[in-house]
Amino acid sequence: MVPAQHTAIEAAIKAGGLVRYQVSLEQGEFDQRMLWVRPEIAQMLNSLKIDPDQLARVSATLKRFVVGGPFNVVTAACTNREVSALGDIRELKGEKPPLIEMRFKPPKHHLRIFGRFICADSLVMTTYGMKSLDGKTGAKPLSIPQERDRCDAVFKSLKLDLSLIPARIESCLSNSTFF
Repeated sequence: MVPAQHTAIEAAIKAGGLVRYQVSLEQGEFDQRMLWVRPEIAQMLNSLKIDPDQLARVSATLKRFVVGGPFNVVTAACTNREVSALGDIRELKGEKPPLIEMRFKPPKHHLRIFGRFICADSLVMTTYGMKSLDGKTGAKPLSIPQERDRCDAVFKSLKLDLSLIPARIESCLSNSTFF
């Protein structure tokens, strides 16, 4: 990680703007990737806002991320719609640097968590949203341009330099298959 990004991450943690996502490691497991989340995401993951089965899937995916497990990444250039259902991470179309989402499907709502890599194997998750199967979450519909703007604003407020972020998703994540 570039020293300026490392300094900004440390300052954001001290100021309460980010929380390092911690997992319980089992014998032979190590932190291979870094994951930070905004406090709102940490609170959501520790609350009863999401279904317990969905929370178990989210926790398992985030743990697999941290311990360096394999990931399927659907790039913005992917034209095969069937592949998108297999992706653990989806690069959203738009300006660089890449905005990504992790999507966790029902039982109740599609949970979508958005963020950006700050360097190889280091991810900051900035916002989340719920997309209901019947359109009734009680929240405004998700808008990718708005999520991108929110992510940019979070990065700016945390003094994370967008110009230092890799422009290609393929250079952001090891042990992954890109579609």
